[in-house]
Amino acid sequence: MGLNQARRLAWVLCAGIIAGCTCGKQEGTGGGGPLAEDEVQVGGGRRVALEITEAFTKRTGQPAPRTTFLSPGEQITVRARLINAPDGAEDHILWTVRPVGPQTGPAVPATLEGKEITFRGNSAQRRDGSRQPNPPLEYEVIASATVEGKTLEARLPPSTFIRQDEPDIVRQEYVDYGTSFQPGLNHVSAPKRALLNTGNYTFIVEEDAGKLDELLTQVQTEVNRILNDDVQEQRVGTRGLRPDTVVVSPGPAVLEAGPLGDTDPRGDDVCGGPRVNGTCSGPILAGRNRIAETRANNRKVQVDISKLVTSAFRNPQRNRAIGSQSLNSRHTRGRALDLDPRSLSVPGKDPRQLMCVFEAAGDRIVGEGSSFTERGAAIFLDCNDITADHVHIQR
Repeated sequence: MGLNQARRLAWVLCAGIIAGCTCGKQEGTGGGGPLAEDEVQVGGGRRVALEITEAFTKRTGQPAPRTTFLSPGEQITVRARLINAPDGAEDHILWTVRPVGPQTGPAVPATLEGKEITFRGNSAQRRDGSRQPNPPLEYEVIASATVEGKTLEARLPPSTFIRQDEPDIVRQEYVDYGTSFQPGLNHVSAPKRALLNTGNYTFIVEEDAGKLDELLTQVQTEVNRILNDDVQEQRVGTRGLRPDTVVVSPGPAVLEAGPLGDTDPRGDDVCGGPRVNGTCSGPILAGRNRIAETRANNRKVQVDISKLVTSAFRNPQRNRAIGSQSLNSRHTRGRALDLDPRSLSVPGKDPRQLMCVFEAAGDRIVGEGSSFTERGAAIFLDCNDITADHVHIQR
């Protein structure tokens, strides 16, 4: 029987004669045909073929095995078969697994004899920080067999098979760095807003999906609340007040910045505190006519802080590259934001006061001690320190 006849017969048997047959219904990436093959002609004109039929990584909870992988935790299996070869010849298929590129470590095992090989990869990726994405770990898999003195060889091209995809490349960084949080595929996703991705990849990692976007929204809401929290002490129109009677008072003290007024005096009322950039930042007093004429929070400030994000998610390599000394930084877990409000224009507020507003907003959301002012990646400062360059807020 010729080679093509053997293949057609196998297909017919699979399709209708043998109940429950799973031929052509491959578990891995092979589909209904070979992934790689080689043919030779032996005695009697018979053609023998060596085919690599499957290549896959089994993953718990995944709908189908894939050829992408995480090293060294996941095993990769590659299977082959011989067509028109003597019985038992498949047991002597020789396997060789070769790493591709200096970032890929040797496979374990790198060689084996049999119908299939199951191996684990190894990473030789750099761990000194980088602002560029890591190249994938990848392997070339070669199956060879000798039939009647003729050698057959089938190769899996690494660019198509046994190569990490982007989610596994970024997950590999966590394994390589030995972080306490090791993300699964369910932790890797496209960011809801591009500004939340300050890493090296198109994907971000979040320990709790969607929480980074939620944190940004909450901080913005709280910042605007602080910028509009003056208190109406005297009803507008009240008469007969002492000139120094407080009509509108600033809200609670904002960390080292103290109370920050958010209202301008109206009518005969006067500013009873400091002015910042010519705008009142203190309480409003009744003034000489002894009438309360000012309504609290008349500036109606509403700010969008999304443009102030300087860092959100950072993959471990990027985290190391920017100088962070924290191996388990909340940035790498999708649980931290860095915000620089110094460019924000708010009446009655200077950059140092705004830094305090943002840190106070973070304290109210995530709890005191999880929001702090910094310069660079590791210098902690009071929020009103003139050398500070951002506020870090983490869950």
